[in-house]
Amino acid sequence: MPTFRPLMLLAASALPLPLAACATAPSASIVTSRPLSEAEARFARDLEAFVGNALERLPAVPALSVAVARADQPIYAGGFGRADIEAGLPATADTRFYIASSTKSFLGLALALLDARGEIDLDWTLAELAPDIAFAPEVRSSDVTLRHLLAHTHGLDGDAITFRLAYTGEHDPATLWRLLARIEPDGEASLGTFKYGNIGYNVAALLVERRLGRAWQEIVETEVLEPLRLRQTVTRGLDRARAGAVFAAPYDSLAPDAPARLYLVKEDDTMQSAGGMYSSANDMARWLQVNLAAARGAPSPLPAAVVAATHAPVAALDQRFEMFHRSGYGLGWYSGDYEGETLFHSFGGFAGTRAHVSFMPSRDLGVAVLANDQGAGFILADVVAVFAYTWFAQGPEAANRAGTAMIDRIVERASTRPAQVAAERAERAQRPWRLSLPRSAYAGRYCNADYGTMTLAERDGRLALTMGRLRADVEPFIEEEAVRIEAVPGSGTVMRFLVEDGAVAGAEGLDARFHRCG
Repeated sequence: MPTFRPLMLLAASALPLPLAACATAPSASIVTSRPLSEAEARFARDLEAFVGNALERLPAVPALSVAVARADQPIYAGGFGRADIEAGLPATADTRFYIASSTKSFLGLALALLDARGEIDLDWTLAELAPDIAFAPEVRSSDVTLRHLLAHTHGLDGDAITFRLAYTGEHDPATLWRLLARIEPDGEASLGTFKYGNIGYNVAALLVERRLGRAWQEIVETEVLEPLRLRQTVTRGLDRARAGAVFAAPYDSLAPDAPARLYLVKEDDTMQSAGGMYSSANDMARWLQVNLAAARGAPSPLPAAVVAATHAPVAALDQRFEMFHRSGYGLGWYSGDYEGETLFHSFGGFAGTRAHVSFMPSRDLGVAVLANDQGAGFILADVVAVFAYTWFAQGPEAANRAGTAMIDRIVERASTRPAQVAAERAERAQRPWRLSLPRSAYAGRYCNADYGTMTLAERDGRLALTMGRLRADVEPFIEEEAVRIEAVPGSGTVMRFLVEDGAVAGAEGLDARFHRCG
C-alpha cells in the first residue's frame, strides 16, 4: 500500500518566495484563567520572534500554528504564515489543521473512558467482539484484545482496511467487516510485539462501533470533545465545517516550484479512526492542559485517573524519532526520556501536513505545533517544540542558541533539495516507455476484491490513474512492463503489468494483484 514518507531533516529544503506570499506575522489568541507570569509573557514574545525568524529563513514553509500550555493556563496559542496561499488566508489560533495520527490519543482516551464506566472492556478479544467471523487460527483471535489493538502489540496485518480508510475512501460497513475476516498475522511482529501502524486503531473502531452501534466519531465527540469544549476540533462533516472556518491547505515546501499545493485533501470518507481529526491551536492548548493536569494529579474536567492511564506504557520499545527517544507506548501516547525528563508525545503526519503534540509533566509544560507542509515544515514543528522546552529549562539564551543551530542545519542541508527533486523529475521524464503494447492497451479497469478498483485512462499517449480519492499521472519505469505512480504525494510506487497472449491480463502493485475487469 502507498505510505506517505516525509522527506526529513537531511533532505529538507525551501525556495524563497516574495514576502507578500509568505507573511510571518503571528496571529495570537490567548485565553487566560490567570495573568501570565513575567517569564511566561517574555516566553510568548521570544517564541513569536523565533518562529517569525525561522519562517523568514525558510520562506517556502506556508504556515505553523503553535500552542503552549501549563496545567492551569494556556501560555500561547497563535498562527504564523499562510493557511491557504492561493486564497491569501493567514494562519491564526482558530485555523483548523489536519492532525493525522495525533487522533489516536483522542480515540485511546474515549475508549478508556467507556472501559472505566463498564460500557466496554479493553480486555475484550477479537473472538468475543466478532463471534460471527471464523478467523484463521494464526490470528489468535481469542488472545488479541482491544488493549493490544490500541497499543500496537496485536500482531496483525490488514493493509487493505487501512488503505481504503485512509486513502481511497472506498468502503462501507459490509466491505470492512468482510476484510476484517481476512486479516492475517504480521510476519514481522507477533502478538505482544510493538509495531506502529493504523490497523490496530482501525480494527478497534470497527469492533466497538459494531458492539455499541455508534460511529467512532460520535464516541470521541461525546466522550472527549464536548466535555472539554473543543469546539474547533472536527471529525466529520467537513463540507459544512469548511464553509464556516479556515482549514489549512496541504503543501510541499521542498518542490522546485515550492510551496507546491498538494491535491490529496482529507474528506469525510478518509477521516478514519487512526487519523481523522482537524484541530486548532486554541483547542490543542486545552487538550494539553487536560493531559498535564491528569498527569500531575490536578483537577481535570475528565476523570484524571483514566486520562493518566492512557499515558502509561503498555508496550515496551527502544526507538528514536528525530531527537526524541521512545521507550513506551500507551493508549495513543509514546513516552521516553528527553533531557532527563519523561516526555509524552503523539505525533501525526500525512501528505502536506504535520502535527507535533507533546507534554512534560515534571515541568508542567505542553507544546503543540501544527504545520501544513510535508517539507521543511515537517521537522520545523519539532524544532519549535524543542525551543519551548529548552526556554523554560535552560533559559532564553540557551533556547535561541539551540533553536538557531537546528534552523542552521535545516537551511544548510535543505539548500540542494529543490534541485535534486527537479533533476529526479527530469530523469524520469527522459525514461523510455518499456511497455510491449500500445499505451491504449493498458487503459481500463483493474479490480482486487480487497483493495478495490483502479482505472487507467489514456489520452494523447499518456496514462493517468484514479482510485477513489487517489489520482496520479503514470510515468515510465526502468523495468519491462512496469510503470511508476505517485498517488500519494512524496511516495512513488511501482506497478507491473501482466501481459498474456498479447493482452493485458492484470497488474501487480500496492502489495496486491489486480485482474483486468473492464
